[in-house]
Amino acid sequence: EDVRKGHITAVTDALLARGVTRMAKLIFSLMRQMFRFAVDRDIIEVDPSASIRKAKIGGKDVERDRVLSEREIQALHRQLPSAALLVSTEAAIWIALATGCRIGELLRAEWRHVRLETGEWLIPADNSKNGRPHTVYLSDMALHQFQLLYEINGSSKWCFPSRDDSTHVCVKTVTKQLGDRQRADATPMSRRSPHTNALLLPGGRWTLHDLRRTAATLMTALGVLPEVAEKCLNHTEESRVKRTYQRHSYEAEKRTAWRLLGDRLELLRRAESNVVTISSRERSAFG
Repeated sequence: EDVRKGHITAVTDALLARGVTRMAKLIFSLMRQMFRFAVDRDIIEVDPSASIRKAKIGGKDVERDRVLSEREIQALHRQLPSAALLVSTEAAIWIALATGCRIGELLRAEWRHVRLETGEWLIPADNSKNGRPHTVYLSDMALHQFQLLYEINGSSKWCFPSRDDSTHVCVKTVTKQLGDRQRADATPMSRRSPHTNALLLPGGRWTLHDLRRTAATLMTALGVLPEVAEKCLNHTEESRVKRTYQRHSYEAEKRTAWRLLGDRLELLRRAESNVVTISSRERSAFG
């Protein structure tokens, strides 16, 4: 009951000063949820966060639309060797791009859920954002990356083990490594990579989630139906009616979608000088 609006903004202002805008928004939402709970339970009379507009905490949320072009994927392939990343980190980048998975789902993966002989990777419900198990049918390219991982981490329970092998690596580790290598004007920081601009691409900074968006975009450009691409991403259908009555699994269609995506990525990596990017008009002509 002693908390005032200024106390709340002092917390968020400190976070904004550190440049962690997303964290500031999240912390504010959690505080607001706590105070509303307290009001509902008659613990306090007034919610001190009620008069604070969420848009004022770090500004309005901006929806990202960054998609790597095929030229940028080729550039990424050329630049990765000079970025001095771990083999496992490079594999994570290509698996994320070839499957459209969430990086947290990948870094939590266990070998018992990966079938190298059949090219299948099960993301269990506990690791899935929507709480539903999701089977990824690995293209030859994605399967090759898992095979490389198995050669170095096959003795562990985890596909991406921590240093002491007690658990998986921190789900933020790959994100931090990529961020360290996209700081064009920054000087190397203590105990951080000196390769500060190794992964900068022509279209600007990119994130692991942008790879997920890129995967879906490439799929649809290759003729995959949008609803199939959504299934490959394990998105929850927004329409309750469709969720209830449309029960087709799209297993065969998803398998084809991942194969097409993997083949295209492999073509881009192997024969970049001979690959022509298909324009949207040309794609429409193919139906």
